[in-house]
Amino acid sequence: MESAFKIAKKISEQEYTAEDICRYLNSASISVVYQALKEIAERPLKDENILNEVKSIANSGKEISEKGLGLTTMRIIAIATLKKLGHSDLFDALDDSSKNLVRGAFS
Repeated sequence: MESAFKIAKKISEQEYTAEDICRYLNSASISVVYQALKEIAERPLKDENILNEVKSIANSGKEISEKGLGLTTMRIIAIATLKKLGHSDLFDALDDSSKNLVRGAFS
């Protein structure tokens, strides 16, 4: 298994495939999941499998770590990622406080 540091380097150097990103989104490391979500939002990567993984996180359908750490934070980041990709349904359904969190996700 790759370390979070090696994965971060691959992402920053754009040395990944869509399958790699999907694997990173399924990582138990919130750091790796965050880096993958940020990359998806910044590039934007619109692969259908990637989009489905992001939606799963945004809908709180998957645990990020065994202990549930970062679940709410990663959900906000995933919603921000979807919004940047033009999918704002989940964002539109949030209350004003949560919308402000999403708006500041990549600041």
